[in-house]
Amino acid sequence: MKNTFTFLLLICFCGSVRAHDHSIGLHGMALFAINDRIYASHLPMPQGKHAVQFIFETQLPNQYKTQLMPLLKAHKLVTVRPETFSLNKLRAGQITKFSGDIFIGHFERSGKIEHTNITFNVQNTILNKVVKSSQDNGLFYTIGLGNRTCLLVHKIGKSPSFDQIAVANCDYLAGNIAELNSSANRPVKIFELTDIVNAKTLYLETKDFK
Repeated sequence: MKNTFTFLLLICFCGSVRAHDHSIGLHGMALFAINDRIYASHLPMPQGKHAVQFIFETQLPNQYKTQLMPLLKAHKLVTVRPETFSLNKLRAGQITKFSGDIFIGHFERSGKIEHTNITFNVQNTILNKVVKSSQDNGLFYTIGLGNRTCLLVHKIGKSPSFDQIAVANCDYLAGNIAELNSSANRPVKIFELTDIVNAKTLYLETKDFK
């Protein structure tokens, strides 16, 4: 009887450990468009459950995509305040869609709400990396998107750091990922001595990484 009771306690304990997911929370995102595709980037932090750089292609209902594309071209920053979910499950591909509100500007910094309760379908993961705040700054993930287009994402390092996402012309094949050293501890406008040209910053955040 005693052994049975101990066994049941062990099952309950293991079940509660598995059920507790520290990554559950409100994971804000920045939206940007490249050509006719829309991408979402999780807003990372230096430490804690938000210390993840996760970017994916997203599909919206047609009527909202038609309205959103001009907004993304007209405004420097468009963000999403999504429903609460597990970032771990999103990263693992266990969450394929979620709902959220779209803001012009930062939703936590006086942004203006534009659309509510929009469904975002997660289609194609572009980047899925944990932030390592002990490493040096200046490295960029360079990701081929096809059509001579690359996405460049700063590899967030030790403070003060920054989160920068840029698009540029390059010869990378779609899906190819490499690391590029910009030799700079600051946001980059021109990637010198490389085949990366016409770089344009799509998103930049410095306040959260001071």
